[in-house]
Amino acid sequence: MDYLIIGGSWALYFALHSFLASGPVKRSVQSSAPVIARGYRFFYSLISIVGLLWLIYLMAITPSASLFDPPGYLRYIAMILASWGVILVVTSFRHLSGWAFLGLKKEEDKGLIRKGTHAYVRHPIYSGIILIVIGMALYTSTDIVLLSSACILVYLPVGIYFEEQKLIEEFGEAYRIYQAEVPAIFPKIF
Repeated sequence: MDYLIIGGSWALYFALHSFLASGPVKRSVQSSAPVIARGYRFFYSLISIVGLLWLIYLMAITPSASLFDPPGYLRYIAMILASWGVILVVTSFRHLSGWAFLGLKKEEDKGLIRKGTHAYVRHPIYSGIILIVIGMALYTSTDIVLLSSACILVYLPVGIYFEEQKLIEEFGEAYRIYQAEVPAIFPKIF
């Protein structure tokens, strides 16, 4: 039953996240309630953060079983992966406004960003999340953490698909060229 609650909660979170981020929903709010539209990004961010904190709390209070006890070297690798993930997420905001991302400041139209981490991967925040999730799963190998990690990793391609559709709609051919030149998640090695 706990697995259904955790898995279902992640599914609900991701469905709500994708629904609220979709272009049709945003356009509908803008056309029907322009006053609300001004605070929409903040509302969306607030829902996302509160939902994520709730999921973390749910994971913490749900009884879990350790699947294996990672050896010390694996814990170090896990911490390194998670640390690189955090660094990647933070550096991804170098060319973005964190305040605008959260909806606390009006977004400037900077066009399609292709510099910094975005020069190597189209979705560096997702790349960082993957590293964090893998690190978390290796460090704390419980059934609940692994289930949550699996839910996140299964959703990311779906989230990327929807985000790419919005970006193609916004930037058109420039984004299609960017897609052809820069990988989505993992940078080209050679």
